[in-house]
Amino acid sequence: MNRRLVLLVALAASLIAPALVEAGDTHGQSLSAVTGQGAGMVNLTSIPGEAGLTVQVTVNVHQTAPNATFYIQRAPEIGRPLGTDGICQRANGLWPWEQPNSPGFAAAPEFVSVPLPLAGDLKTVTTDADGSGSTHFALNFPAIPDGIVFDVQFRLIDSLTAPTTNLQTGCFAVTAK
Repeated sequence: MNRRLVLLVALAASLIAPALVEAGDTHGQSLSAVTGQGAGMVNLTSIPGEAGLTVQVTVNVHQTAPNATFYIQRAPEIGRPLGTDGICQRANGLWPWEQPNSPGFAAAPEFVSVPLPLAGDLKTVTTDADGSGSTHFALNFPAIPDGIVFDVQFRLIDSLTAPTTNLQTGCFAVTAK
């Protein structure tokens, strides 16, 4: 009986451990075309030592429209239920983020342009004649304390009002350090 219990615990641990490693991986988040064409990568590096969540963000795109500007947006899931389940309800317009109002919650857009709600110009990536481009910037959210874990999904769109290209990452977890 004890041997079976040990094997069961070992099996359970082996199933849980890979998910924990993947949840903290914020490098190499692939961008894939939902509409239009193109691909790319998003890398986030959480920087410890600053007040709140500070991240370095690098975005690369390729095989997309030449000489185009893409707005960088994110759908962070902080402050509502299911914010760490790996599904990214906000990006998909699901409860507790659905529009126009979630019961008990104020309306929230599915994606928010970077750096909003922080001040500053909207972050973009501009492609060259071959349809490739990259950018790097830092964000600091002093109100997000260390240790907070939340799901987020990124997207790049070529228009804030009527996008014809939409490149998105999958859902991934970020830990404030």
